[in-house]
Amino acid sequence: MHNSKKDNRTAYLFLAPALILLGIFSLFPLLYTLVVSLFHWRIRPGSFAGLSHYFEIFGTPELLIGFLILTALLVAALILGPRLKKRGRGVFRVLTLGLGAGLFFFLGQVWSQGDARFLRSLEVTVWFALGTVPVQLFLGLSLALALNAKFRGKTTLRTLLLVPYVLPLVASASVFVLVFSLSPQSPANQVLGFFHLGPWQWLRQPQGIWAGRSLPVFFTDWLSSWLQGPSLALVCIIIFNTWLFSGYYALVFANGLASIPPEVYEAAALDGVSRPKLLTKIILPLLSPTTYFLTLLGVVGTFKA
Repeated sequence: MHNSKKDNRTAYLFLAPALILLGIFSLFPLLYTLVVSLFHWRIRPGSFAGLSHYFEIFGTPELLIGFLILTALLVAALILGPRLKKRGRGVFRVLTLGLGAGLFFFLGQVWSQGDARFLRSLEVTVWFALGTVPVQLFLGLSLALALNAKFRGKTTLRTLLLVPYVLPLVASASVFVLVFSLSPQSPANQVLGFFHLGPWQWLRQPQGIWAGRSLPVFFTDWLSSWLQGPSLALVCIIIFNTWLFSGYYALVFANGLASIPPEVYEAAALDGVSRPKLLTKIILPLLSPTTYFLTLLGVVGTFKA
């Protein structure tokens, strides 16, 4: 018993530096941001605002409270539902669908009554995350699987994949501005011209790429706005971001593949496992920690950007 307590103290001492750094650079900024949001802030803290900023975002206090309650109930239903017995799962599924429908209704109300600038920025950010993170994961995994094979020039290819990531951001952005410039002679418009399309106003097109298409009458205003899709300018930024980080994702996935023991592949070969099953049943589950890390990194990065 005494040795166990001593081992726990030793473990906490080893963890202390990391926990202190985590608290300083992660927990403290989060709590400080919450405190700042409760004041009228103009370089220096002003008068106490309470929850008025949040009420302004959601439109009314009732919508904020209703949204928080429905979200909490939905999260609780999703967590507790799988733990119930089979008889109770059906009831929880119906409850989850009802809560989801209620949350969907509240989102429509928030969109019509909330702060337009904040909601528009949220829409753009979500489209940016949806357009970059899944594509980067797919391209990164595909390139990592290619790098996992043995061929000449493998080291050179690894280096080339990191070139977009290590180049100065200003230089990379300048090249992409030239590629997607408004001139009919720009590379992007020349490619469109080959297919008898364009020229397009790439970086000056604020409307959604599906804007102007007729939608069913029962679609609400906020849903119609979302279904217009990202603007053409945002699509250019998504392409740039994907080109920038796909090589980094590929190298992280390649390191994850290298950590899989060779005995796993040998056992799969002896059992006659096909390549598709090897990928879906063995490789992807073993890569789940790497995939989770890259997904979290990508979502946080896109929302910060």
